[in-house]
Amino acid sequence: MSTLTETDFTRVSTEAGEEFIDSYYTALNGARHTINSFYVPPLAGASGRSLPHISYNGEIINDGAALQQRFEQQMPWSHYEPQSVNVHVMNPTAAPPAGTTKKDAERTMSLIVQVSGYVRLGERNKGPQRGFAESFVLVPNREEVGAKGTGKQDVGRKWLVQSQNFRFVV
Repeated sequence: MSTLTETDFTRVSTEAGEEFIDSYYTALNGARHTINSFYVPPLAGASGRSLPHISYNGEIINDGAALQQRFEQQMPWSHYEPQSVNVHVMNPTAAPPAGTTKKDAERTMSLIVQVSGYVRLGERNKGPQRGFAESFVLVPNREEVGAKGTGKQDVGRKWLVQSQNFRFVV
């Protein structure tokens, strides 16, 4: 069994957070047809709360496909500019299964990503700019880790959104 050091946690979370933020906000800015690929497949929980859990400015959105549809059909042109990103490992004391390699152990953690920045809505150069704050819970993509599955959801993404909360800053 491989043990992860604080350096491993920092490296993995930083790399994952930066890669996720770059690709996610690029999709929002110009590849809206790929938004659904950032989310875990829909799953209804026994408590009635489903995954992914998406809250967009106080409104609950059912899944990544519904968010993608909203961005494609209802949202005006937008340009997101993340200014600050903070990433933390949510479960640093979780022990990976026995016999796990260090590389596989790195993929047993969940991450919380906090982002703040600006979004320009409506017009490319003159549209109003609004502040936003957003939090994500990212989990390893089991398809990418090696679990058997359909392969349709992931599009090669290493981390998927399990929970998201977006808010415009007043």
